[in-house]
Amino acid sequence: MAFVPDLDTLESSSLNEETFYDPDCVCLQKKLRLESEVTSPGVGIQVTVTKEHPARNFRRAAILVVAMTKLLKQPTHKDFADSDLAGFLDDIFEPVSFQRVESSYAKAPVYRYTRSQSFDILDIDQKCFVLESPTQLVALHLQGPDAGRKVKLNIALYRPRASQGGPGTGRMPVALGIKGFQLYMSCVMSGAEPVLQLEEADIRRDIESVELTRFIFYRLDSPTERTTRFESAAFPGWFICTSLQPRQPVGITNQPDQVNIATYELSGH
Repeated sequence: MAFVPDLDTLESSSLNEETFYDPDCVCLQKKLRLESEVTSPGVGIQVTVTKEHPARNFRRAAILVVAMTKLLKQPTHKDFADSDLAGFLDDIFEPVSFQRVESSYAKAPVYRYTRSQSFDILDIDQKCFVLESPTQLVALHLQGPDAGRKVKLNIALYRPRASQGGPGTGRMPVALGIKGFQLYMSCVMSGAEPVLQLEEADIRRDIESVELTRFIFYRLDSPTERTTRFESAAFPGWFICTSLQPRQPVGITNQPDQVNIATYELSGH
């Protein structure tokens, strides 16, 4: 019978395989205090497991594999199956328990608020925006004393995550408010299509909720023509528009400048 040396014997000797693992050499001269002895029937190998150095069980398993490899070279021993090795390893290794730890991380804002700016706005037909009722924005031509009725836009500027575009891509996320009021344009679904409406809100802050993206529009500037479009972030392909006819509500369209006007001129103060 061949004995596998324990760790103390290994650490006090040279690691020479011919000396330790030759089946004709009984090298385990001194046994330590035993915890268990494991024997595999019909194999002729006895494994001694000691209580010393419990953290080095993996090295004991490696020693066991080397010893068996040497032993199987002898013609007098039967084949050693994987199931035999598994039986030894089950007794050598102690069960390892795992504890699942769940952590929460602060999510980056969808849009980070930076500042606000005020602008006059005209569509390319030179119609102004007018607040005709508490929540109704219309576009019409104003002249003389009526020019004071036009509204200014209070445009809140945001910085998006890199994946959402930004100044370098010509897609600046903004929220469009009516200066002097807590009213902001929002794009929401109504029936089969999105619609534009005014909501009372104050969103001059970071936008972290997907629900609030209804207030966000991408400002698409054309530097050569000095014009701007506003595309809904919640409904890509839909743009703020005015009608070709005067005194019609400001709305939203997916056919910009074909059926309705979706191109504007901004002038800051």
